[in-house]
This record gives sequence, structure tokens and C-alpha cells, in this order.
Amino acid sequence: MHQPGSEGPPLSVVVACCEPWPELEPCLAALWDQACAAGAEVVVGDGDGDALPPDADTRFPGLRRVVEHGASPLRLRFLGVEAARGEIVAITEDHCRPAPDWCAAAIAAHRAHPEAAAIGGSVENGATGRLIDWAGFFIAHGPFLPPVGSGERTSIALQANVTYKRAALAALPPPPEGEMMELHVNNALRALGRVLRVEDSLRAVHDQSLGVRGTSAGHFHNGRSIAGLRIAYASPWERLWRGAGAPALPLVLTARSSRAVLARRRDRVTLVKALPAMLWLTSCHAAGELVGSIAGPGSSPSRLD
Repeated sequence: MHQPGSEGPPLSVVVACCEPWPELEPCLAALWDQACAAGAEVVVGDGDGDALPPDADTRFPGLRRVVEHGASPLRLRFLGVEAARGEIVAITEDHCRPAPDWCAAAIAAHRAHPEAAAIGGSVENGATGRLIDWAGFFIAHGPFLPPVGSGERTSIALQANVTYKRAALAALPPPPEGEMMELHVNNALRALGRVLRVEDSLRAVHDQSLGVRGTSAGHFHNGRSIAGLRIAYASPWERLWRGAGAPALPLVLTARSSRAVLARRRDRVTLVKALPAMLWLTSCHAAGELVGSIAGPGSSPSRLD
């Protein structure tokens, strides 16, 4: 990945967006002023060409944009990270709202822990109106519900709220197909013996509601992307083993997410109500992993939201 330079801002914030403005507006509204105050740069990976407003140069002076029409969010995050100049690279999503002190907290956390290659935070649910939204959130972000505490972990938050030292990313080989999936990045760093941490001071709200059809498709494409892009890291035997284990994934993933939520001593009634939807969505994910293990990622990365 991109080699760190001798000078640059303390922090680069990378956000990918595949939709036209104002999809990105709530995220930038939460992010822009605090990024300026912290001396950070904001890098937008634009897959639509109109992810920013026509007056972006006036409203967001100094914002950097990397445009690749039709690119997937994974590809756009990779391009954004490649363009980043900061000592620290923070990643969030276009449908997330970082806390007002998120940029300052990221800089402080990395300065306090120079040994950490990656530091993740907590993720709160902002889409609370439907059980399908809760089910999708519990599966993807249940382990990162606040409070997450602080300390070294083997698993940290992914693209909703994660930060890296750019030098640590530079030590990794380029991702397959030029598409960055934070799950694989974190696993690669851990395999190299690098330290992963969580910090409760890093907070973000994930606010996404796609309905039953959209959420189901998203979990399928996420599963296929994970398994398909893992081909570059896995041996044929590992691919066969993981593909054969796909039928067990719904129960495994639902149980894992449920334990994480129960451990937080919150949202328990909602969790029980959402369990049938969670089993359905993890079945969609498992089907995606099975297809990805056999046929690769296909077009699934470009169909992620």
C-alpha cells in the first residue's frame, strides 16, 4: 500500500460513497468541522462522480476527492487510503456519523499507543425503526456496541469505525483486485504479530435502513465478497474447508452476535425479537460465502452499500 511520507497531516479520514449528494451530507456534517479543528484531511472516494455538491470547493475547502465511476466501496476505500497523507488513517462509511470528538480521539489514541497498528472504536445503531435493521446491525456490529472498553483485542470494528497507522498499512501487500476489506486487513496485521486495540473514546453511529430485500442482498454480497477476496490469502484446502462449513454459519454467526449483545446487558428484548431475522440474514451471508468460495467475489463488491 501507499508508502508514508515524511510530512503530512496527523490524520486522514477516508470515506467511500457510491451515491450522489446528499447521501454523504450527514456524515460530512458530523465530520468536517472537527476534522478542520484537528488539522486532519478528508478524502472522499467518489464512485458516482456527484457524491459531493456542486459548491464543494467552497463548502469544504481542501477536501480531497478520488473519483472512479462505478467503483465498489471496497475499491474506493483502497483508493482513498492510497491517496491519504496522514500519519493515521481513519475509515468510516457514508451512512455513519462519527462522534463530535472522533478525529481528536483517534489522534490521541494512536499517540498514546504507538505499538498499535490499528485501533477500533464502538458502533451504535442509528436505524431503530424496524427489526430487520436491528438484525442486520447486531450481526455486523453487535461485538462493537458500546461500551467496548479499552485494550488489546483480536477483533476490532471494521469500516464503520476503524483507524490505522499508515506505516502499518504500507507494510501489507496490495489487496486482491485493488479492493480493501478491513476484515482481511485486520487479520493480516494480526498474522504479522501487530497489535490491535479498541478504545471506548472512538464512537460512531451507523444509520442504514435498506428494507428486507436490500438487507438480505447486502448480507449475501458481503458473504460472497469476504469469501471471494479471501481466495488470495487462503490455500485450496482452506477454501474447501470454509466452503464446506458454510451450512453451519447461520447458527454460528447468530450465536456469536447474540453473545456479544447479551454481554453488553442492553437491547436484550430487541435481540430476542430480532432472532428470526438474524437467522435469515446469516443464511443469506452463508449462501454468499459458499458461492464466493467456489466462484470468487464476482460483482458482489460493487453491490455493497
